[in-house]
Parts: sequence; C-alpha cells; structure tokens
Amino acid sequence: MQKFAMLLAIALAAPVAAHAQSQPTPKTTPRPAHDRIVDVAKGDPEMQAAIAKARAELPGFFARSAAPQSGDSYFLVKYNLTPQGTAEFIWAEVIAHKGDTTIARLINNPRAPGFAKGQQVTVRNADIIDWGYVKNGVMQGNYTTRILLPHMAPAEAAALRRAYGW
Repeated sequence: MQKFAMLLAIALAAPVAAHAQSQPTPKTTPRPAHDRIVDVAKGDPEMQAAIAKARAELPGFFARSAAPQSGDSYFLVKYNLTPQGTAEFIWAEVIAHKGDTTIARLINNPRAPGFAKGQQVTVRNADIIDWGYVKNGVMQGNYTTRILLPHMAPAEAAALRRAYGW
C-alpha cells in the first residue's frame, strides 16, 4: 500500500515565542530536535474526509485571515511541498493572500532537498489540504492533525492536545 508523509503540526509550537509577546498562541510544548512525521496510507478515508472539510472551509479561512478578529493569530496552510515526487505535506505561515495564491513561510523542517524552514513559498489554493489559526489560545481547523492524533503515542498526542487547547 502506497504511503505519503504528513509532517505533524507539532512544529507549530516552535515559533510560539515570537508570537507570545503580542498575541495569544497555543501553549508551548518541548520542541523536538526534528519535526515529527506520521505516515498515512494514500487514500485513507478519514484523512480524505479531513482534507475535503478543510478545502470546503478554505474561503472562510482566507476571509478570517484578511480581517482577523480580536484573539486571532498565527494563520497557517498545509500543502504538498513536493507534488512531482513523494508527497511531503508541510505547514507554512501565511504572509499574504491574493486571489488563488498564498505567500507563506515554511514552519517545518522539510525532508525535501532545496527547501528550508523559514523559506518563503508561493502556494496555490488548489494545493492546500488544510489550514489552521489560533483563536483565543485554541487552534482552529487543523483537521489533518486531528486525524493523526490516534496514530501517535498517547503521551505525545496528549501533549499536542494541551498545546493546541483541545
């Protein structure tokens, strides 16, 4: 059965310190030396449903990111960094969005050569599989991460739930 890698959103805790001074963010968790990757079977029905839900709600996400409400911060998108090769789904923080294009900054440490954490990327809306943002300290969206939680060690999943206010 073919698999593809999903970079786990545990890396979202890494940039928290930069945001914590002025905006509410998820509670921090110890930062691993590398980003956690969870492999999921290609076509997994739960993951496909999570992706469909995120894509259906994408217009609302971009409307919210364009006009954040009090307590909103840290707007993210998840997309396939390497669509021509083995899939590597990765999170990036939204810098700007216009039309069907998002300019974002990678927040995970990519496996793929030629990419680096912090690198600015251009992402087409059609390539986005998930989104998330923090609302009053609680992570919103992040549907693919929610599907990955049962595939993690219980302590790791519990730490992530606490970090995201779930």
